[in-house]
Amino acid sequence: MQAGQLRHRIAIQGCTDARDAHGGITRTWATTDTVWAAVEPLSGTELLEAQQVHARATVRIRMRHYTGLTSKHRLVLAE
Repeated sequence: MQAGQLRHRIAIQGCTDARDAHGGITRTWATTDTVWAAVEPLSGTELLEAQQVHARATVRIRMRHYTGLTSKHRLVLAE
């Protein structure tokens, strides 16, 4: 992979669950690391439903190997 293609900053976030004052569970995401990656748009759709616009984009993210990255993490574009 060429370093010039990695021009987007991606934040790797992990989920933590914490109990609030009423005994409920609050899910929060904390950034564990920020890395360089290549982001390619694949497809996108826009839907008008109940007077609201719902947009969805599918992208491909390529980055160098990151030890410990699992499906329990999420990737967020960090600009």
